[in-house]
Amino acid sequence: MTASPVSPEPLAESLTAPSENEHPPVGKSFIFGFALAYAGFWIACLTPGTVSLALKVQALVGSEDAASTLSAIVGVGVLLPLLLMPVVGRLSDRTTARIGMRRPYLLTGAAGVIVLGSVMGVAPNVPVLLTAFALYSVAANLIGTPLLAVIADRVPVHQRGLVSGLVGLTLPLAVIAGTFIVQAVAANTLLTFLLPPLISAVSVLVFIGLVKDRRLSKDAPKPKLSVREIAGTFWVNPVQHPDFAWVWFSRLLFVIGYGFLTTYQTFFLLNHLGSSQNDVPRQVFIASLVLSITTILTSVAGGKLSDFLGRRKVFVLTSAAVYGVALIIASLVTGFNGYLVAMGIAGIGYGAFLAVDLALVTDVLPDTADAGKDMAVFNMSSTLANALAPAAAPFILLLGGGSYSTLFAAAGGVAILGGIAILPVRGVR
Repeated sequence: MTASPVSPEPLAESLTAPSENEHPPVGKSFIFGFALAYAGFWIACLTPGTVSLALKVQALVGSEDAASTLSAIVGVGVLLPLLLMPVVGRLSDRTTARIGMRRPYLLTGAAGVIVLGSVMGVAPNVPVLLTAFALYSVAANLIGTPLLAVIADRVPVHQRGLVSGLVGLTLPLAVIAGTFIVQAVAANTLLTFLLPPLISAVSVLVFIGLVKDRRLSKDAPKPKLSVREIAGTFWVNPVQHPDFAWVWFSRLLFVIGYGFLTTYQTFFLLNHLGSSQNDVPRQVFIASLVLSITTILTSVAGGKLSDFLGRRKVFVLTSAAVYGVALIIASLVTGFNGYLVAMGIAGIGYGAFLAVDLALVTDVLPDTADAGKDMAVFNMSSTLANALAPAAAPFILLLGGGSYSTLFAAAGGVAILGGIAILPVRGVR
């Protein structure tokens, strides 16, 4: 199963939900392809929300209504992925395409982000922008959801911290790349929305060329989906699987804290620190670079250390606390240099959290045969968080008298609670 870094693997292999112990170690070809594809997913998924969408909204409605309009777009825009991704995950678990179980969705997502990114770039009004962003979010998750399932499909337990660390590593690299692209082509709105999904699509094609897909064997049962099964797709019973439920809830809280930062960073710089609109793309890039450097330092190292020690919970708890405290520090600063210091500290916690949280949930999956569905349910925590953050933000701003400092302090507190929520997990140390 271990392949060279450049040799593509066969089109697909016939697997019937092997147990964790049956997974052979993944090699350099898988690691390179997976890391590249996940970096592409992050670029497509995060870049619009980091700065492009906020600037587009401000250009359409003006600064006075920009925050509430952005909240509406982001909040409504994540509802479709929230509803559709678990169904997509379950369908991918039963897909019998010759090219594999996950590849059809990866290809559809890659094509979709290109088309819908273009639509967002030329959107003449808020309704068009909202609709395009909602569909774009679905397309981006058609890339991310199958990639998460591939971890359970292919990666043995003793390498999951490493592979999860790669996810933590690719995110900051993707943020750096995405924000660099945006500030480099800031004068051309269409390019700020189009270049990130183009990069994502190329990365997906490379992954498909290098990594074989799981494929249901000809003898495997392929039951049709019933209405009852579709209804059950959207959850994993928390009474029967409490560890999964607590990990899900922990991710929900942590991502809400992260969502406040990514969605409202532009307005924090404009309104709290007093930055000019022309300076914001450059400042977001610099802040993202600082956060990303420290994230990189802790992501892979944290994942490998977690594998070596056989412990997950202490890493999740500590990293969430560090990240939360960093956002509280950010809420107190009055200058951009202080903000950069806070982002550097945040990256330390964020990288370690990403490195171990994903490994933790793959360790407590209820059934590897339903990995696609269950990982999609887990991913709902992030999607729901991205809806709750912009929905809650206007109320927090109202209570705080429009203060983005109050919003960032609240984000830090929620992230810390996300770490505490991991304590009841019993099946993993």
